[in-house]
Formats: sequence, structure tokens, C-alpha cells
Amino acid sequence: MDSNQNETLHSNSDTYHFWAEDQIPVQNTEQTIEIDGTDSIKIEDAPVKKKKNGGFKKILGCIGLAACFGLVAGVAFFGVKLAYTHFFPEAAQNMEEIVIQPDAVLKKPDITIATTSLSEVGETDASETVATVVEQTMPAMVSIQALYTNTSYFFGRPVVNESEGGGSGIIVGSNETDLLIATNYHVIENTSTLKAVLADGTTHNVTVKGSDAAADLAILALPLSDLTEDTLSKIDVAVLGDSDSAKIGQMVIAIGNALGYGPSVTVGYLSAKDREITIEGNDMILLQTNAAINSGNSGGALLNTKGEVIGINNAKLSSTEIEGICFAIPISKATPILEELMTREILAEEEKGYLGVSVQELDSTIFEYYNWPQGVYVSAVTEGSAAEKAGIYRGDIITHVNGAKVTTANQLVNAVTSHRYGTVVEITLQRINNGKFEEHTFSVTLQQKPE
Repeated sequence: MDSNQNETLHSNSDTYHFWAEDQIPVQNTEQTIEIDGTDSIKIEDAPVKKKKNGGFKKILGCIGLAACFGLVAGVAFFGVKLAYTHFFPEAAQNMEEIVIQPDAVLKKPDITIATTSLSEVGETDASETVATVVEQTMPAMVSIQALYTNTSYFFGRPVVNESEGGGSGIIVGSNETDLLIATNYHVIENTSTLKAVLADGTTHNVTVKGSDAAADLAILALPLSDLTEDTLSKIDVAVLGDSDSAKIGQMVIAIGNALGYGPSVTVGYLSAKDREITIEGNDMILLQTNAAINSGNSGGALLNTKGEVIGINNAKLSSTEIEGICFAIPISKATPILEELMTREILAEEEKGYLGVSVQELDSTIFEYYNWPQGVYVSAVTEGSAAEKAGIYRGDIITHVNGAKVTTANQLVNAVTSHRYGTVVEITLQRINNGKFEEHTFSVTLQQKPE
């Protein structure tokens, strides 16, 4: 389920206006309109002036005066011209040459403006380009189905609710045992069941091989032993491109499991690069596009017209006042993280690391009200545990594991249990001292979970 990850860029006080040419004022010259107290409209005729007698005689008089004036003016003009020609014959001839030439053309100033230089791109049918890219890349696209477990509290008692949802994924590689699928962390967060639907329509169980909450990335593993030869022949590994060299204004194609209906395609342009936004307290630097991205698209591919993945779709701004503001994780930043997640071990339950703390889910308003740093509140520390030995206390707020930000209990559990017991991890926390929080970092050797 693609969670709401929205950032308000404009206030509701912004006002919008129609174009000026649509605002045509109505001029009332001959009628007056009044509205009476009963909300009905009365139209009253404006007073009409009465015509006075003798109007026809006045008209004849005006015509006569105009005729006399025209005759006198014509005679005067002819006399002046005749005198001018008599005393200045050469000037009069030049004037005649200018006046009588009907085909004369004014010469424009001799100014040259350079024409904009355009590169030779040839004649290309954009729709055919998109269709070709989709056909070539669809075998690497995955739809993800998930069962989510959410815990709420009713009078202090936890209530567990389950809901169905989904997202998208991209096949980014394989190893000796598994097909590896990239997606967003928020797609797999709080899930109890995960399934992947491949390009041939077959559905398979997948497990989380590794995740990074701060980067909003995760790798899913699908056992190759679960795939038939026919399925293997119909799927591909995506080609990861270079988002750093992507250009603003270039066409991009988004493919994803929009609204859980299965793979769908939208087209737009790369609107901006290096957009700094904050999503649920997590600062990210993303690509911006106007290609439509909806719930379920998260984890899907943002492609260039070569069919290369340049981004992993993960967020959008949603509002009646906003259109075409969607975001994707730049693939150049995601690739090293994905490579690290792909090499993580898939551990059995008894092999997973154990920290030894109990944590309490606190509403974000509590952190804001008391001005606490965002993190996971430690409500208890198990005696003799790895946490106690490292010096972690009750009341500490854990903010990072190995540099990755954690803000929920589930993120903390995933960050710890993705490592084998005996592994040393760095735990960063905030501890209050004399009314002020101070940051501390501890090296913790994870233990095996007690039976």
C-alpha cells in the first residue's frame, strides 16, 4: 500500500483568478436594474428625451454649411499648391514623386538576430518510442501484493488490524538461489505476507532480504526454485541507468501497479532534479516528474526513452490545488544502497541479532509537545542483554542504527534483525541530561534471541 507521503507546498490562502479576457464588464447605458426586497428583479426604462419641433430644418442647415466649407477649403488648397509650384518648382517635383508612388516600400533597419540553434533529432513518433520501451522493459516489472498489520490503541490496549494493499517492484538481479526485486521500504513496512506477480501473471511468495528505512528502499528475494523454465523465459533484469546525467525536460515513462490493478503506464517529463523534500520526518533528495504516480506505483520504475531505470517512484503531492508533482528516488543514489541490500544474508529466526530492549509506540504529537527528538522510545531494557551491556538505559530515544534513521518500532526491529547475532552495530540515541537531550553512539554486539 502506497502510504500518503504528502508535503504541502502552498497554503490554502492562495487565490486564483480567471484570465482578464474572461472578465467582460456589462455596460448599462439605456436601462437601470434594481433588486427589490423580495429578491425579484425589476427592469425600468430609462427616461426618453422628447424630440423638439424643427429638427428637419436644422439638419438641412448643417448639410449646407458643410458643403460651403468643403468648397472653400478645396479652393484654398488648390491656390496654395499652385503658388508653391510657381515659386519652388524643384521641390514640388520631388514631392510629387514621393506622393504618387503607390508601390513604395519602407526599408527595415539592417539588424540581424541569430536564429536559435537546434540539434538534429530526426523525425520520431513519441507514441511508438513509448510503446517500444514498454514492450522491452515490462518483463522486468513486478506487482507486489501485501497483507499489512497495523496496531492501534484503545484505552491503552493494543488492537491489531489487518489490511490488504500493494505496490510495485523492479527485478534488479539474481544470485545462486534468489531472484532479487527492488522496491520501496514503505511498501513492505508492517507486512505479514508479501507476494510478487511477475510479467507472465504468476504469483510467488517473497521475503525481505534487506531494507533501509531512511533511503526508503528494500530488496525482496524470490527463490529461483519456485520458478518454471517458462516463467524464467518471460522475465528480465532491468537495466539501471544514470540519473545524474538525466536532463530536465526529457521524456520519462512510469510503470507500476497503480491502485493495485496491475502494471500500467504513464508518460511525462523530468520536471526537476535534486528536489529536497521531507516525508514523514525523513529528508530526501529526489527527482521530480509530472508523469502520473498513484497509490500502488511506489517501488516502480521511472524510465528514460532508452528503457533505462533512472528512478524508483516513491511519492507524490496530493491536493485539489496541485497537479503533476510526483517524485522518484534517483537511481544513481539508490544503486549502492541496493547493492548492499542484495548482499545481505537471509537469516533464519534463530540466527537473527537481538538487542534486548522493549520499546513503546508514542504518538508524534507527544514528541512535538515535549520537543523530543524523533526516534524510538526505550521503555525497558532486558537484564543481561546486549543493550544493557552497551550502556543503553530506559528513557533513551534510539534515532539511528548503523547511520540509518529509525522512527518506528518496526524500523528498529528490521534494522537489528537484518544482522546475524554476534555482529557489532552502531546504535545512536538521544539521552536527556539536565533537561536537555544529548546524542550518544554505542557499539553493540548483538546477541542470539533467547528461547
